[in-house]
Amino acid sequence: MGNSKKRHKQLVSPSSSVADIPVSEKEKGTSKKKRSRTVIDVVDDSDEDQQVSDSETRQARRVHANQLSPSYAYFDPPHLSDSLDNTGKDACLSICGKNTNRPTYDSSPTNLSKHVASCEMRQKETKNTQKLAALRISGTGDVDPREVPQLCAVWCAESARPFSALGEQAHKGILHPVVIKNLPARKTVSDDIGKLYTAVQEKFIESLKNHNGAMYLGLDAWQSPNGFDILGTVIYRLVEGDSGDVNLEAMPLDFVQLRKSHTGVYLAETVRVIVEKFGIRDKICGIVTDNASNNETMINEIKSYKWPRFKGDGQWIRCFAHILNLIAQVILRPFGSHKQNKTILTSVDQEQYSDEDDEDDEDADPADPDEQIRMCTTGDSSDEDEDDDEDKLLNKENVLASELISDNEIELEDEDLKEMSDEDEDDRYTSTSCKLTLAKFRAVSRKLNKSPNSKSRFKELCHDLECLRPHNVGRDVWTRWNSTLEQLSSIIQCSPAILEWQKEKRYGTAQHHHINQNDLDLARDLVEVLQPFYDITLQVLIRGSARIADIVVFIDQITSHLSSAISDKYDDYPPALRNACRAGLQLTNKYYTLTDCSPLYRVAMILHPSFKDEYFKLAQWQPEWIEESIRLTRDMWETNYKPPPPQPTTSQRSNPGPKPPKGVLAGLAGASEARGGNTNTDPIHMWLAGGLCLTDEGQPVNPLKWWIRQRRAGNTHGGLLQMALDVLSCPATTVDVERSFSFGRDYVSLRRHRLSASSVTQGMTVAFYSKNGKIGSGVLHKWKLKKKNEAKQRDKDKSARR
Repeated sequence: MGNSKKRHKQLVSPSSSVADIPVSEKEKGTSKKKRSRTVIDVVDDSDEDQQVSDSETRQARRVHANQLSPSYAYFDPPHLSDSLDNTGKDACLSICGKNTNRPTYDSSPTNLSKHVASCEMRQKETKNTQKLAALRISGTGDVDPREVPQLCAVWCAESARPFSALGEQAHKGILHPVVIKNLPARKTVSDDIGKLYTAVQEKFIESLKNHNGAMYLGLDAWQSPNGFDILGTVIYRLVEGDSGDVNLEAMPLDFVQLRKSHTGVYLAETVRVIVEKFGIRDKICGIVTDNASNNETMINEIKSYKWPRFKGDGQWIRCFAHILNLIAQVILRPFGSHKQNKTILTSVDQEQYSDEDDEDDEDADPADPDEQIRMCTTGDSSDEDEDDDEDKLLNKENVLASELISDNEIELEDEDLKEMSDEDEDDRYTSTSCKLTLAKFRAVSRKLNKSPNSKSRFKELCHDLECLRPHNVGRDVWTRWNSTLEQLSSIIQCSPAILEWQKEKRYGTAQHHHINQNDLDLARDLVEVLQPFYDITLQVLIRGSARIADIVVFIDQITSHLSSAISDKYDDYPPALRNACRAGLQLTNKYYTLTDCSPLYRVAMILHPSFKDEYFKLAQWQPEWIEESIRLTRDMWETNYKPPPPQPTTSQRSNPGPKPPKGVLAGLAGASEARGGNTNTDPIHMWLAGGLCLTDEGQPVNPLKWWIRQRRAGNTHGGLLQMALDVLSCPATTVDVERSFSFGRDYVSLRRHRLSASSVTQGMTVAFYSKNGKIGSGVLHKWKLKKKNEAKQRDKDKSARR
């Protein structure tokens, strides 16, 4: 039968998944001797045998590819062997340096594991393999299962992620196996954030109690996207690090839900609860808020609490960012680029905005006051996507919330607007024509935003005429004065292309929206007037840069700028623009007088190493004002910072002092004290007699950094050191509070509107604690263990009393 073309086929049951595979001529004789079976002659069915072989090969390779055991990794993909096992089944061959046969029906890796344990190739590879640590490559390290709940809670809070995001399959694919094994449920994560909120605050309270130096509070209210009114508090203080470096810390202290109407009394009571909770009532030296009238009531109410270092209105700092915002809005109001207080519009106003009804809802008044002002970033761009929606240019880090001018803000009265110039029809532009001009600019922006073909043609013209980028005209939002400046700047930048583009009927605007030279003149004049406000606002928005010592300088710059626009530019600016600048100047002076209510502004100027009293003299302050500033500085020093006189030791002999002077000599002593004390020992006099400290470029130095260097050098300046650090660390804006609310809008996303008020406030607080490095390792586990032990102890005490 060995030479027969026909094969003997073993009879197999239908349930069998394995068939005989043809073997070589050499092995047929031996295989017949090993097996006793019934055979019959059948026709050649080699095609069927080949299909069975392919099926078994695929099955074997599928087992290898699944690699349910790590042993499979040491073997190549298997193929069918020419030999059979002792049960008559075909074997598959795996190669690992040498051939290894195993039955096709056996998927157990037991024999493979035994081979791997003694495999010479594996031992050789092990000798040639180094661990990552030996190559100075650090891995993820071991994860303590007890740390997993805290890690998950911090990740959800700080990243503003939904609790359900932890369990998403794609997210699990990048997690550590220990984290996956101990992954908490959604409800557990929410509970852990609340527990972490309490645990971190307990440690933070101890840190605040041990702090030496002044603290300031920043306050503002906000409504979350899901409708909860929340009071945000930020603590400002100088913090000394482990390395001895002193840094200015501005960190959200707590977020609390406001359950009642926002009256000044209710806000004051809420602030009192927060301050006493953290035990800092004796260290609060000032409060910074916006200019709303209920805040004035709140400050007066807090004064009645008789905190040791808070004396009421004298320690109330009005947010300078809001002041800048209000002045700019007053300047733009006559031109219709600011929301009117009255709901009735003039015929010109109706014509101006009648064609804007089809604008996106994004151009309407934001419901959230924190959305009302956003600082935009501009500049040349090489990206062709500069024509995207302008909202994509907004920088979230530069969000600045502002109240609109309303009854809650200080506003100009009729008697404040004096010496206004009369407008004439022959002027280059008037208040009425300015409204129409700004309406033209908005029409250009709207056309480019709504029509892709028009925008494409406009970009071609900008490229041909070599206009600066971006080749686009931004939108003007009523409640964002800086958006008006952005639009005016882009109009000037792309004016050559606009003049050509508007002539093309297919792409340009309607005839009554065509821009002429007078319109461009107004745009240039307004940019000149508004640009300093934008530059100062950018300085104010730099984190930690807006200090109270800078406010007087900024106000003087604005006063000088507006005064120059009114007088020096008399022939350049028409009456309409000069009147607008005069209204802005009147409001600036009105806010300037408010700085006289707080000694902090003038004391900060006196203690500034680049200003002292010399700045007041150069600014031509009245001599009595300068003397008053020095007196306020001396009073603060003597009340809170004057070092106590040294006490003589008992071992020292008490020498009798000289007899007190009499007559005229006694009068001289009194006159000397009235003129400023002993010039040899009086630190205030010695400080003012010294020179001014400037940079190599002749610019003012950073006052805080200068005094910190004095501290490192051990120079206390007779007690002025701590006083200067306390006063100069006072904030000038509530920008840090507004930024925390910006994060809050991300925290309460559209998918998370069912979050409770406590989940919102605690989650935001934990997020900022984590961002500021206040959450150490194992805090949550230790706190849970502590509470568990306390509960056990209470149970023991109850049992003992029984």
